[in-house]
Amino acid sequence: MMSDSHPFVTVVIPTYQRPAALARCLASLAAQDYPVERFEVVIADDGGGMALDDVVALHATTMTIVPLTLEHGGPAAARNQGAAAARGEILAFIDDDCTADPRWLSALVAALAQHPDAAVGGGIVNGVPENPYVRASHTLLAFLYHHYHEKQRGWLPFFTTNNLAVRTETFTAVGGFDPSFIFASEDRDWSDRCRRAGHPLVHAPDALVTHAPNLSMGRFLRMHFRYGEGAWRFHRARAARGEHARQVERGDFYVGMLTAPFTQGDPQPVRQSLLLLISQAVAVLGYAEAAWRARRGKITTQ
Repeated sequence: MMSDSHPFVTVVIPTYQRPAALARCLASLAAQDYPVERFEVVIADDGGGMALDDVVALHATTMTIVPLTLEHGGPAAARNQGAAAARGEILAFIDDDCTADPRWLSALVAALAQHPDAAVGGGIVNGVPENPYVRASHTLLAFLYHHYHEKQRGWLPFFTTNNLAVRTETFTAVGGFDPSFIFASEDRDWSDRCRRAGHPLVHAPDALVTHAPNLSMGRFLRMHFRYGEGAWRFHRARAARGEHARQVERGDFYVGMLTAPFTQGDPQPVRQSLLLLISQAVAVLGYAEAAWRARRGKITTQ
């Protein structure tokens, strides 16, 4: 029997070889103020090959947990299989290196009650502010959300998949995440298809998750290189759907991005601005490399 005030929610967590982080994520879900009998947690283990029985057992008596062991196919494929196993009328996605605020589910459900046809994305808090590479990535995300939602058009072009909720019927109608986006940009592609299908993207800033990735300089560079590869694939996917290519942003966009560490009060704004510049240069290289491989038939466009 369903409850109008507390619809049944399935939380989907893709995970890959991060049992300690997953344990922290599950602990935060066990502390939700949402009725525990009104949600389940589906853990989509993306072929990590690490035993998660002990992690699951920590909270299996306090909330319903459904562990899935999958072949390695990337986070987009893992989320799809997690969604396919869901019993909830609402799907909520979070990543294993995130922890949810106690009101996270309640805030997402409240936003969907007001906008039932929408996809809802919450706010992201930096869980390791002392890490300059994580700080740069969060500065970039905060700038993008502010630029698109508040300063320019009043809408957001995408939500990140570590804090996203949607009614199951909407997810089914839009279609799952494209598994060909193995490393990055599946969130941009899915959000674009969602908007194209007539489902708005609604920001719920009170639905907070704290993101605590483990980034070094090397991981930071690889991540943004993959963002560039994903951006190329995303633009090709849009073209295949008959959509116009996105225009290059104006100069004030990049000025705003590079000055964001100063306007956001970063304690090391010059260093952070340089990291943002490097991230964009590396992303351009990733985009160019993907285009070069495609011209030589070394990468598919579907």
